[in-house]
Amino acid sequence: MPTQREKITRTLNDFYQRPVAKVSLELFLSVFAVIFFAVFAIRPTLVTMSDLVKEIEDKKDLDQKLTQKIASLSTAQTSYLDVQERLYLLVQTLPSTPDLIHSVKIIEKLAVDRGVLIDSLTVSEVPKEISPDIQFSKLKKNSFPVSMSLSGEYEDIRDFVQDLISYRRLFVTDTVIFSTSEERGQKKLRVNISLSIPYFGDKK
Repeated sequence: MPTQREKITRTLNDFYQRPVAKVSLELFLSVFAVIFFAVFAIRPTLVTMSDLVKEIEDKKDLDQKLTQKIASLSTAQTSYLDVQERLYLLVQTLPSTPDLIHSVKIIEKLAVDRGVLIDSLTVSEVPKEISPDIQFSKLKKNSFPVSMSLSGEYEDIRDFVQDLISYRRLFVTDTVIFSTSEERGQKKLRVNISLSIPYFGDKK
């Protein structure tokens, strides 16, 4: 009489001899093969394709930014050419060196033109002169203070201050203080003016 084990073995042999069992085994092996190739062969390809797509998108974005930058540079160049002949005005307004002596001469000339007497002129700190050929990227905006005491008629002093404000070389008028004094029985008008004279200087 066959044992229980022999019965199971015979049943399994009969099952695998049937077509449906063969088909199921082949289907299982096919599914297994597909999963295997998907994990070990197709997946790296898909990852590579994904990286390539991302790289293409990044390069498209970079190309668009470069195109915008080129267009901006082209516009800037056109604008520069339009004002190139007038750039010397900017240099005269805000020079790259303090040029203290020239600035003082301008003040003296304006005072003489208006008939104003400069009683005293003081520079509390003499700025260091730098080379005009220094790169613009190494410059920063600076200024040096000038204090002066003047005397004259009110209208002349007023016009002198207005000349300073409107002069091409930039003079920043910080304070204007009027006072009167008596000399030989006559009242005399005096004014103390504090100026800041800006320029571009070395960042160091």
